[in-house]
Amino acid sequence: MTLDALGKENRSKVGSVLVVGSGVGGMQAALDMADSGLLVHMIGDESSIGGTMARLDKTFPTGDCAMCMISPRMVESSRHPNIKMHTLATVKSVAGREGDFTVTIEQPARYVDPDRCTGCGACEPGCPVRVPNEFNLGLDNRKAIFSLFPQAVPNTRAIDKRFCLYLTKDVCRKCEKACDAKAINFADQDRVYDLHVGSIVLTPGLKTYDPAIRREFGYGKIKNVVTSLQFERLLSASGPCGGTVARPSDQAHPKRLAWIQCVGSRNSHNANPWCSSVCCMYAAKQAIIAKEHDAEVQATVFYMELRAFGKDFDKYIDKAKNESGAIYRRAMVSEVIEDPATSNVIIHYVDDSGRRINEEFDLVILSIGFEPHLQARAFAETFGIEADGYGFAATSKLRPVETSRPGIYVAGIYQGPKDIPETVTQASGAAASAMSLLGERRGTEIEAVVLPPERDITGEEPRIGVFVCHCGINIAGTVDVQKVAEAAAAQPGVAHAETVIYACAPDGQEKVKETIKEKGLNRVIIASCTPRTHSPLFQDTIREVGLNKFLFELADIREQCSWVHKDDREAATRKAIEITNMNIAKGRLLEPVAQNSVGVTHAALVIGGGIAGMNASLSLAAQGFKVHLVEREAQLGGLLRRLRRNLEGDDVQAFLGETIDRVEQHPAIEVHLGTAVDHTDGFVGNFKTSLQDGAVIEHGAVLIASGGVEYPPQEYGYGDSERVITQRQLEDLLAGREPVAGETYMMIQCVGSREEPANYCSRICCQDALKNSIAIKERAPQATVAVLYRDMRAYGLKEDYYKKARDLGVLFFLFTPDEKPRVETEGERCRVSFPDKVLGKEMNIDADYVVLSTGLRPRPDAAELAKRYKLTCNIDEFFMEAHVKLRPVDFPSEGFFLAGLAHAPKNLEETISQSLAAAGRAGALLSKENLKVSGIISKHNRDICMSCLACFRACPFGSPFIDEDGRVSHNEVKCTGCGICAGICPAKAFQVNFFRDDQIIAMIDSVTELH
Repeated sequence: MTLDALGKENRSKVGSVLVVGSGVGGMQAALDMADSGLLVHMIGDESSIGGTMARLDKTFPTGDCAMCMISPRMVESSRHPNIKMHTLATVKSVAGREGDFTVTIEQPARYVDPDRCTGCGACEPGCPVRVPNEFNLGLDNRKAIFSLFPQAVPNTRAIDKRFCLYLTKDVCRKCEKACDAKAINFADQDRVYDLHVGSIVLTPGLKTYDPAIRREFGYGKIKNVVTSLQFERLLSASGPCGGTVARPSDQAHPKRLAWIQCVGSRNSHNANPWCSSVCCMYAAKQAIIAKEHDAEVQATVFYMELRAFGKDFDKYIDKAKNESGAIYRRAMVSEVIEDPATSNVIIHYVDDSGRRINEEFDLVILSIGFEPHLQARAFAETFGIEADGYGFAATSKLRPVETSRPGIYVAGIYQGPKDIPETVTQASGAAASAMSLLGERRGTEIEAVVLPPERDITGEEPRIGVFVCHCGINIAGTVDVQKVAEAAAAQPGVAHAETVIYACAPDGQEKVKETIKEKGLNRVIIASCTPRTHSPLFQDTIREVGLNKFLFELADIREQCSWVHKDDREAATRKAIEITNMNIAKGRLLEPVAQNSVGVTHAALVIGGGIAGMNASLSLAAQGFKVHLVEREAQLGGLLRRLRRNLEGDDVQAFLGETIDRVEQHPAIEVHLGTAVDHTDGFVGNFKTSLQDGAVIEHGAVLIASGGVEYPPQEYGYGDSERVITQRQLEDLLAGREPVAGETYMMIQCVGSREEPANYCSRICCQDALKNSIAIKERAPQATVAVLYRDMRAYGLKEDYYKKARDLGVLFFLFTPDEKPRVETEGERCRVSFPDKVLGKEMNIDADYVVLSTGLRPRPDAAELAKRYKLTCNIDEFFMEAHVKLRPVDFPSEGFFLAGLAHAPKNLEETISQSLAAAGRAGALLSKENLKVSGIISKHNRDICMSCLACFRACPFGSPFIDEDGRVSHNEVKCTGCGICAGICPAKAFQVNFFRDDQIIAMIDSVTELH
């Protein structure tokens, strides 16, 4: 193609994207692309964005309130100038090709004018209609005019025309009389309109299994049998019982709780054959949270296999067992019946010794699985993409976000069952693919944001506004928030104090802005939850009404108070008053802080030349950025050089060779082989890295994909006999010769994984065992293959291969860590001994080969690399992401991103998704011309500085330097505001903006005055 033709093709592309789905995946994809300069249309079929995550109570493993996590993201999506939201909307047709699609949207009448509606809710009380509330899964009722949930975004009401008395029977109109804003519009009409977009990202979410089909569990007949999602709503502060769990039959507080796993999953007869991937973990989470709600709760989990395959998931299961006392029973439940006298629920099951047991519980929770979107097959037809046999979008495991139609990408559960971090990761990966397609059209359809000028508060006396958040019952359930507000109102400089239900919700944000304008506030204190996620949100809020963003302070009365003192309301309230008053004392001394801007070097440094590093490099290059790919070995490929095929049968070596060729031939990618990073200096957007071979690279972002290593087994006689091999060696063996009828292969799982010092699942071992077992049995059906396992973790659609292996005659025997198999090598054969759980006796099997399923470990130099870049690792020495759920490929340090085995064990498909995600996140950063430097930095007073060099020696970021006159100066751009220099300086020549000594002393004094 000529340059002229290429230019014409780029001009024909449309610089906007349609995101279908408004859950956590849709929002992540939309925000990434909007941040990169693309215009994003986000549509959802509900009246609010948020999806399934908005219905959760808390998330694991952090225990964060799900609404507090997702609400800022909802608000950010609704406020982003490059995101246009279309709620209650569906796609009717798609025409065109990649780069230029015409999408026809159907949006039913809302009957409420969104421009007039204030979200006050005055219309709801008078509505006489009560219908089952779909947000709370039918546990309570809502009105015909409604908002989906209290923190809904947008918070505009909508009228459900199926139930509205005026629209169905021409009577009532009470809502119209109650609405002072004149927002009710019964003349509203359905709309059909077209959108022109260059790409489409599909994240339509999921449908949950209806357990009424499984009649033996009693759902729908027995009141005290609920689904796991219903239990989330029972736990939630915004749920139907305010966070104090009440069982449906009599509203009593249940003490004995049971979870039944795999309801609707792993059953091809009257359910779904796949594993839903999340049920084991959310059952553990719910058991822990239920115990936190009530120390007398006893949780019992009935399961077949524990599939805790994610990062730190096994540790979380241990927490459920050891800290919360959850009882795990490996058993198949046969029946659930009700005791008519007590409404208690009796579970019939057979234990692992073959005994029939009847056990009574107060409440039974069915861990229901995921299904494709309700209209999944029609959805595929509408968008012109292929679906698999189950209705999920069909994708290649080597290109997991690409559908069969170019320009249309997919993420989340519509691609296959997965949890929140993988959904968010894949959404960023899909965004990266769209950004690569439309990179040349960035910025062509967006409008610049114009904020009001900052108010000059010079000379004004402090007029502080204090807003104390209920956070549902997360705070108000422990802390008397009204007392906190009253105590705040009595403090000097406070002009206004009140409580709000959810300060982070749109109505809470609007309340803050309106009060600032009405009361003339010049400083704002919000007493709520973690500043880590919420401070930026509130800072943006006050900036929108003309206040400098640093005239805000957040008093953390949740993590630092209500959560840690939940058993002592009086002490928690007293402490919350102290925390809030401390921040008010600091607030009186707050001053506007200026932020500088710096240019961005539009290049990336990628560390690691495995498949994660190469794939990320190709994505960044396609987005239009220069890439430096550094690999310490003499060739690209990493661990993938040793893998022949994946579980699904793809030719991995052909894929690897193609990828290496693309990397080596791409004009925007410079490969640095046989070298490593020697030193990196600089800051986000402007790094300078020296390599060990002397090369110097300037770049704006760092992407770490340094990989991992295979565990070299020390167990089971490995190394003593050629007949004891690893799964990778078996794969090589099978590539060189055919398996022989009559041969016996014994596979042992979890070798080097799921026990100290590597107490985590390596994720690939079960897949390797299934892959090689199937290969042997297909080629030599008379060969014997037996797998000794703890839990076969064939999560997601990989369950198909577990079933296939069993159907082919592969034998599976369970073992426990305290009774591991024993291997004795005798010449050409090995004897494997283990106790059989079903037969109840010792088994001895002579094997031709003992195959060890070995796990993955971090690179030996991971900790050293982390130290070089001042990053953190977890206890297993895998790199720590910024947030396990919402920022799974970011580091807390700006400008650094993460992908592949450096993050945690994962298979090839997951590695590719994460590499795309990291490239998407880095691309959003590199697409900017300028970045604002943090205002929280050290300020240096040269007049009182003694140039003692204490700061120079202590600063890990190289901000202080010796100037030409021999005295210390300070590079504010490199400063991260850590405060080391301020703490070590004997002359107090350094003070950190926003954390000055006088502000800290005022906080301390405010507490001593109370005592």
